Amino acid sequence: MKHVALLRGINVGGNRKVPMKALKVTFERLGFRGVQTYIQSGNVIFQAEKVDQAAIEQALRLEFGFPVDVMLRSAAEWAALAPRNPYPAQAAADGTKVHVAFLHQAPTPERLDALAARPSGEDTWVCLGRELYLHTPGGLGQSKLNLAPLKQAATVRNWRTVENIGELLEK
Repeated sequence: MKHVALLRGINVGGNRKVPMKALKVTFERLGFRGVQTYIQSGNVIFQAEKVDQAAIEQALRLEFGFPVDVMLRSAAEWAALAPRNPYPAQAAADGTKVHVAFLHQAPTPERLDALAARPSGEDTWVCLGRELYLHTPGGLGQSKLNLAPLKQAATVRNWRTVENIGELLEK
């Protein structure tokens, strides 16, 4: 079974450096097969019958010297992202204006209400389970969205990256 591991907050602004070759080796040491990385933001595609998120995070902490949150998705969960995308026209027009925030768990209604209460300008979002789909017409760098009310780790990928990882999973 294929899986995707998304690492949060690595290789941003020269901080928390994780070389992709070393990341691949770390996943292989954990016994995963067919390990591939995709771009420097920490996307790992691999094969495994069972996956232990805590074991992956512990191995990363030991290997790189700092904690790294990992969001895991199966290939089937990844394949469901596109059909569920509430912004297909915007994603088709510009894959850098639609993003997916990957969460460990689905937010509670109270957390979603707290997020909705915050001003977000022209940016919009839709939460579907453990994914928060974001449309940021001005780009994510200019976005007013702040995911802090969710009170959990999240890692964000633009739609172009989501599609490219999907293609790698199909190979």
